[in-house]
Amino acid sequence: IFIAQFIMASTDIVKINSDISILFDFDGTVGDTETPAMEVAFWEAAPYLPGVGPNDLEALLPEFIRNNAGKAYEFMIEAINEDRKKLGLNTAEEMRAAKSEDPAIVAVVDKHRKKFGLKPMKDCSFADMFEQQKIETVEALSKVSQPCKGVVETLGKLHEAGIPFCISTTSPKPRVPVCIKTIGLDHYFPPNKVHSGESDFIPPKFKPAPDVYLKAAKTEGKHPSNCIAVEDSGSGVGSAANAGVGFIVGYVGASHIRPEKLDSHAKMLMSGERSLDKTGADIVISDMTDLTGLVMFFREERSKNNSRPFKFPATLLSALHRPLWMDGEMIN
Repeated sequence: IFIAQFIMASTDIVKINSDISILFDFDGTVGDTETPAMEVAFWEAAPYLPGVGPNDLEALLPEFIRNNAGKAYEFMIEAINEDRKKLGLNTAEEMRAAKSEDPAIVAVVDKHRKKFGLKPMKDCSFADMFEQQKIETVEALSKVSQPCKGVVETLGKLHEAGIPFCISTTSPKPRVPVCIKTIGLDHYFPPNKVHSGESDFIPPKFKPAPDVYLKAAKTEGKHPSNCIAVEDSGSGVGSAANAGVGFIVGYVGASHIRPEKLDSHAKMLMSGERSLDKTGADIVISDMTDLTGLVMFFREERSKNNSRPFKFPATLLSALHRPLWMDGEMIN
């Protein structure tokens, strides 16, 4: 009953002393930043893609975003270098150092870099391609970051209800705090509420390693089994599962997931392909405002010492927006 009342009441929020916490991924869950961040990464990496001509680049962008969303740039370049090695080519770093990029490709790249206010490639003087990616991504996102639809409303309701939350991301600092400030959520996520797999560990601990989720849960003063992860990527779901997070909510409502890919992406999140024990998302939503009801459901389940697999009540499921996925399938 309490769950249904929480979902339906938009103004009367009952504040509670919470024994659970929500650990949000950032890019593609709180911030609709995955698309611009991945576009910056793509146009930085484009000159080094093997066997690709200038007329091929724009068509490759959507698939690059889908395949690499949630991954560290280091892993993207590693994959490119593996493809280059198979063709007997030198590495992307070596090609960059020799300044042997195809001028026709560079011309296309510079056209798209201009959209983000970034300098032409010839005017860049970064120490290496990884420094370039970090600095330019922060620069671009400081101008174009937006929240995912429904996030502001949802965070407001959770805050009113006394449910604590924080950020648990692979993405580095200062990139994430800059985005948080740009989209106006820094009052919810001060520095002590932002945890980064790349910036908080030496060496970095990228998802699906569990470290950033374990750190976030510990900082919140909660056992991971009493936490909820909200994730849009396979590596993120894997990280949460590997950390033993009690409830994993997949999210496919951000702009980097194209409409025709929603079903396959949701099923990937549920598959547990990046978790050691194959645990995937317990449910996948397309509307962030549905999170509030799921949070209260999980809190009630934990008060009874229940854990996955969860049986969602019909009243809760009927209140959630479609499309919606659970048990490996889209449900009506």
